[in-house]
Amino acid sequence: MENQNFIPAETIDPKDAEIQNLREQLASADRAAAMKSEQLDDFAKAIMGVIGDRVEAIAESAAQDAASNAAREEIENLSISDFEYEIGEMIDDRMPEREDEDEQREAVESIVKEVLSGATVTIDI
Repeated sequence: MENQNFIPAETIDPKDAEIQNLREQLASADRAAAMKSEQLDDFAKAIMGVIGDRVEAIAESAAQDAASNAAREEIENLSISDFEYEIGEMIDDRMPEREDEDEQREAVESIVKEVLSGATVTIDI
């Protein structure tokens, strides 16, 4: 009975050499890709050095325009009646508390009684 999993040495040796060759090609391709990537980074840095300030100025201008437009739209769409309750609350918070009319009358009566209690009244006819 012959072993069906048996692979002759002459078959293995060429496969090993082919695998080694492919590994070397892969390593070479990786080095080339890394070098190209580094060159691309250097090129991008050079380009940004030349146009970077201009791009930054354009981006800042666009951001300011967008913010101004958003603020303008917000102001144009603002309705003070939407905030009527909040405004009323703010005013009420700043106003002195109003006393009850009965309490005010009682306070005045108390002061008058206090003043009159020690007073002498004379009536001339």
